[in-house]
Amino acid sequence: MNHELSYTCPLAAVDRRLDDVHEQWHQAEQTYFDPEAFRLAVQSAIATLRTVSFVLQSHKHKIPDFDAWYQKWREKLGADSLMRWMVDARNRIEKQGDLETHSFVRAEIIASYLDEGPRVEVPAQLFERPWELVKNIPEGAAGDHVRKNGTLRIERRWVENTLPDYELLEAVAIAYGRISELVHDAHRQMGLKCPVTTDVETGDRYENGAREGRLPCMIGHEHPRALKINLSDGVPVQLRTERMPIDERSRKAAKERYGDLHKGMFGPPDAPEEEKMARLFETARSVFLRDGYHQPIFFLFRDRRLVRMINTPVEDTAQKYVVMRAVADEVTTHGADAVIFLTEVWVAPVESVKPYERAADSPARREALTASLVTRSGTAIELMAMIERDGSGLTLGATEINRSPVLMFFAPVYKAWKQEVPPAWVEAGMRHASGESE
Repeated sequence: MNHELSYTCPLAAVDRRLDDVHEQWHQAEQTYFDPEAFRLAVQSAIATLRTVSFVLQSHKHKIPDFDAWYQKWREKLGADSLMRWMVDARNRIEKQGDLETHSFVRAEIIASYLDEGPRVEVPAQLFERPWELVKNIPEGAAGDHVRKNGTLRIERRWVENTLPDYELLEAVAIAYGRISELVHDAHRQMGLKCPVTTDVETGDRYENGAREGRLPCMIGHEHPRALKINLSDGVPVQLRTERMPIDERSRKAAKERYGDLHKGMFGPPDAPEEEKMARLFETARSVFLRDGYHQPIFFLFRDRRLVRMINTPVEDTAQKYVVMRAVADEVTTHGADAVIFLTEVWVAPVESVKPYERAADSPARREALTASLVTRSGTAIELMAMIERDGSGLTLGATEINRSPVLMFFAPVYKAWKQEVPPAWVEAGMRHASGESE
């Protein structure tokens, strides 16, 4: 993130103090596994956050109708239990000593796109306890599937005694966002331009944080704290979710290889998501015929504008389960309200697939190029073209459209949107697990 703060601004001192909190928050994030360094950084962030409002009050003579304006904010923040806790925490740090923080280990087994695996949370010194989850995996087809395609996810969490329902760093990020909203409203009260933060990767500019005052780098930040271990071989899972740049250099490289193929591939800026997917799939067909393959790519949109492209090559089913959770984190971070996924897939008739068997393992499998769309508003559509290889070349069949697809791999995205996975998808997954055919 690049902070564009104008220090000729009458509230420059307030802006700088808020920026100090942001920097201290990242220091705490970077030292999460160093207890002493984390303690110092997170307590510094809490203490500094409290002083932002003090500095703001010292500039009250610059803010029109300050008393009436600030009283509304005082009542709003005073009614917020987390903000009251922040005030108490700062007082304890300044007058009584350190906060009573404890490190916990949260462990779960990921063996599907749903959060249905066993989980446990224990004090960090009992680190060996999560492995009991592995010992209790049942026998049978379900157990075999978990052992072959499951991942043990172990996450460390710092929690303060008097704030048990929050992970501590997340609590400070939320509080930062609320104070950020106060500071930005102070600028508006004075008729000033708000400080602007620019995402150097996407070019996105934020005048009031990303959402609820928080910056994108302070949202969906928990995945670096997690260790993921493949249950089939005990090796840590190495994800390859690569953020693809959306810049002039990448556009030039695409033009050199494909000509004007990518020009207008999303349609007009205000085009509905379904039209964007159709345009994108036509481009993908041409790319596939030119290269002989297509990388798996996620396109994340917010308000019909592309905010992130992610390349997600995976080696096995276990990685697919984990990768989709990483994509869901990106959806949360960037406030995406629509996702399009382009990839090659194996497809097979339902009756030819055994319980917990992938289409790729069916003798009746076929290849296809697909584009799948889901939106926060409830749209779910899939486009598909069958791939035919004859040794001397390859062709694509006509584009088929499915308006009632089963896209179970998007379940983590639905969770990020705080929505239920369509029951028909869950039922289809249960039929597959039991070996029932349609």
